[in-house]
Amino acid sequence: MTEREAYGRLADFIQDYIYDKDWEHLNTMQIRAVEKVLEKKDNLLFTAGTAMGKTEAALMPALTDLYEHPVDSAGILYISPLKALINDQFWRIEEMLAGTGLAITRWHGDAPFSGKEKLLSCPCGIVQTTPESLEAMLCRHPEQVRILFSGLQYVVIDEIHYFMGNQRGLQLLAVLERIRRIIRRDPVRLGLSATVGDAGSALDWLSAGSGRSGSVIDYQEERRQYLVSVTATRIKTAEYPSSYGKKILAQSLGKRVLLFTNSRRECELLVSQLRRLAVGAGYPDCYHIHHGSISKSLREETEFRMKTAEGPVLTGTTLTLELGIDIGDLDEVIQAAQPLRISSMVQRVGRSGRKTLRSSIAFHLRYFEAADGAVENLDLGLVRTVAMVELYFREKYLEKMKRSEYPMNLLVHETLAALCERGCLHPPQLAQAVLELSVFGRITQEEYKSVLRSMFRKGYLKQYEDGAIGLSDSGERICCSLEFYAVFESEDTFSVRCNGQEIGTVDRAYKAEESFFLAGRTWRVLGCDLKRKRMDVEPGSAGADIHFNGRGALYTDRRTMEKIHQVLVSEERYSYLDEEATEILQEIRRTAGRLGLRKLLAEEPGTDNLVLFPVLGTDTIRTLYYLWNSNGVVCEKVALRGFLYGLRLCSVGRRELRRLTVRMLDSGCRVDRDLLLRKERVEGKYFEVLPQELKYRQLKEDALDLGGAEAFLRELVDIL
Repeated sequence: MTEREAYGRLADFIQDYIYDKDWEHLNTMQIRAVEKVLEKKDNLLFTAGTAMGKTEAALMPALTDLYEHPVDSAGILYISPLKALINDQFWRIEEMLAGTGLAITRWHGDAPFSGKEKLLSCPCGIVQTTPESLEAMLCRHPEQVRILFSGLQYVVIDEIHYFMGNQRGLQLLAVLERIRRIIRRDPVRLGLSATVGDAGSALDWLSAGSGRSGSVIDYQEERRQYLVSVTATRIKTAEYPSSYGKKILAQSLGKRVLLFTNSRRECELLVSQLRRLAVGAGYPDCYHIHHGSISKSLREETEFRMKTAEGPVLTGTTLTLELGIDIGDLDEVIQAAQPLRISSMVQRVGRSGRKTLRSSIAFHLRYFEAADGAVENLDLGLVRTVAMVELYFREKYLEKMKRSEYPMNLLVHETLAALCERGCLHPPQLAQAVLELSVFGRITQEEYKSVLRSMFRKGYLKQYEDGAIGLSDSGERICCSLEFYAVFESEDTFSVRCNGQEIGTVDRAYKAEESFFLAGRTWRVLGCDLKRKRMDVEPGSAGADIHFNGRGALYTDRRTMEKIHQVLVSEERYSYLDEEATEILQEIRRTAGRLGLRKLLAEEPGTDNLVLFPVLGTDTIRTLYYLWNSNGVVCEKVALRGFLYGLRLCSVGRRELRRLTVRMLDSGCRVDRDLLLRKERVEGKYFEVLPQELKYRQLKEDALDLGGAEAFLRELVDIL
């Protein structure tokens, strides 16, 4: 299909929209999409960089089909990971639909109720929602599913990489299957992502539980340029010395910038420092904060200011602006600290240069100089950053997502949801309703019986005289809670208010007269209501800090570890490093050589320990730790400032290590159950409901890599 043919095949109102927006042409992805979507045969995965028109590629032909062949319900279900992203997309799509009679409706907790009522009275067009809102509809009002989606033609899943590899994504797949059962239709699924490492596995994920095969429509924008720079600042005592803040200030002056951090605390402290330095130097205060603990109204205000400000503006953020919320064109992205993942780095750099096709990212790293020579104090953040830059910007490498095959805690959730949706069920009906969901394809009936027995013991379920299973009073209370619809655990937070306006939330109570940072400002506590979980505050001026629970996991896959090792052992220089970063890299390389990090196995000086630095991913190193500790070798993790890099084998020589490892391989590599359960925990709720053996099974699948560890041990035996 030519571009002219594709354009001519689209509905008149979409042609008008393209003309009004002054599009020069349709790109090849959008041309292919017109043909493939209108076939209504395959599920389709759209992979392309940010701002390359994936949403339009999926929606333009789908809307054309819906316009030409109306249905007596909503025709497109648009699923997004964030309510803010839904709200942002809503205005773009509504503009496209002007004058067509097709409607778009937001369906989530913050959406106007009037729009939902109107949709229920006259279902049509597009419904935008989240997995949690769909779960709530299925559990509380399953009849609405039949009303709204009886003629559903398409399911669009935006940012599917955000769902893959976690419990929330598995819940979404289960929800889509449950909807499919109710409406007895198999709508085409259209997945959108800019950061898919393995298109094949992503397509398998997209099509799971669907009766359709799938295909990929990818698009590479060859004209886009990437400008990368890396600076490093030596840190000794202060976490954020003024020398570090001044570098970021100089980098951002006169520009429209997003400053990404790896934690909410870092975001608060850095933006506060930048504002203080800027105002002190006579520059205007154009500094904002946007993260999950900031109130919705303040986040929306920041988004509006980013979108409308004509002069320079900087917003510090975490994950909340990583996805495609429209905040206008940016001059640059600044990343404070090393990236957590390559895919996250790519999402962030893609926020800049959308109009110019010149994306710019500046890494501003802090190098923690070790007070002593202990290996754990070596800071490899610079090395890890260089490795990730090399992998993506030179090789276009992205990590693959691992899908849980034994999501036992999700099994508890789906059992409660099935009983909430359908009332009491006899055991065979319940097993059919739950176990036939594709996400539970490897879970046996015996394992499910074990889960049900545990749910009875916990008081979640009850059994009637005729043998049917239903929710107990405790189970009813769980399912009636708004927190039930999300499979992830919500934080216990305190609301912060100033003169009645919500500023955001914090993770602990502060006493009266105490001060803390939030939304880039200092607040003094006037009083705290522990029962209502509310603190009243006023603007403060005293020195303050802020602490939030949790932090991003510093997970590293094997390919990234190989590149890290390559950067560490080579003498290559990188043009995008500034002078200080180049000097620090050379210093790290010398220190790594002295501490033995360039070797696979070495004796630790002054001890009878061995240190092992295998070039393996985090899961595999973690598995070796558990295997040796379960089989007679005292093993410690060697984490270099939070980065798991190696293992310490205590009070053991090479010969003894070889003997114990051979014995372990001969007897079958097995991790001690109690040790694993004591040290590890999977994400999501209901894990404590599971029987010990099923907790163990899920942890082995989600947290370990037994196959990779065993293969490494066989190679190690030959070396020893």
